[in-house]
Amino acid sequence: MIGRRNRGSLALLLKSCLKAWEHEQRMWADGGRLFSRFLLGPIIACSLTGAMGAVPQQARASIDRITGGKGAYVADDGVYKVVFPREEATIVTDDQTLSPSLGLNSWVALTSAVHREAILTGQFLLLDDEINAVLTVALDAGLEVTGLAASSVFEGPRLQTLDVTGIGRFESLAAAFRKGLDEIRRVRRSTNRPSTKFVLPAVPTASAIDARPLDAVLSMRGVVIGGVYKAAIGKRGVLHGEQIGREMGMSTWVSFAGTNDRALAQGEFVEAGDDLTKVLKALRAKGINIASIRNHTLGEHPRLVFVRFWGQGTALELAKALRYVLDVEVGAIALPGTKI
Repeated sequence: MIGRRNRGSLALLLKSCLKAWEHEQRMWADGGRLFSRFLLGPIIACSLTGAMGAVPQQARASIDRITGGKGAYVADDGVYKVVFPREEATIVTDDQTLSPSLGLNSWVALTSAVHREAILTGQFLLLDDEINAVLTVALDAGLEVTGLAASSVFEGPRLQTLDVTGIGRFESLAAAFRKGLDEIRRVRRSTNRPSTKFVLPAVPTASAIDARPLDAVLSMRGVVIGGVYKAAIGKRGVLHGEQIGREMGMSTWVSFAGTNDRALAQGEFVEAGDDLTKVLKALRAKGINIASIRNHTLGEHPRLVFVRFWGQGTALELAKALRYVLDVEVGAIALPGTKI
């Protein structure tokens, strides 16, 4: 059902698409022949930019009130955007700071949608000790987490950007994003100082992992080399029209180093887009840290996202945590509040 306030926007969309189509005819007509393959481009572009209706003034005021920021409305795109500078991210030394204009900020953008009231895209700029706390809060608030990557290119704090999206009502989306901002403040208050050192897992000086209990829990057949256990599950995909699999990088894998009593586990889950959110929630539910969320390839089918993770504890407890994530991934176990 198309919202009443979006109907006028759709009418304008049809008119603008028709004009684009007529313009394209004039551009690509050659000796009475028409290059019809070019006609779809302006119509698609028009639909992507024109289908979004205006963000009502009342919604803009609500977004500012809820997020605690002051946004700017870009009428040409029908987008209301709020930027939140991060002072902690600009500090290099006690007497040197960077300009927030270097992209050192968090931001959220909202626009009217066709099938829902609104759609949100945004990005949290995070210090290392904020990543997993904010990621967990964002997921719990109903936002989709779509990317996590390092963004530090200057001396100073190590920074990460966490990308989020969401659909729903303007006020509920703004409230969900605000929860992430509040979590940043909570972490900063709890430490009483900016985080300038990356929180890395301890590196085992020697490894002697017993594979048998891990194989039993994970239902995998791992190998131990130099005392380090590693196992992988392959997935199939199509890249450039050719089939690829585990040995070409399409795999969920995990490695264990250290000892059975004091182990470090790290690895990657490879997920289709529809499974990403539930796997992230399952990892965080078991206290597993997320290091990155990214693509390895372009144009593959299905579209695959790679989630890098790590955790510390006993090897058996870590294996049980990862078994839980695997079971959630395939639907054998439902996350709390969901049905299989």
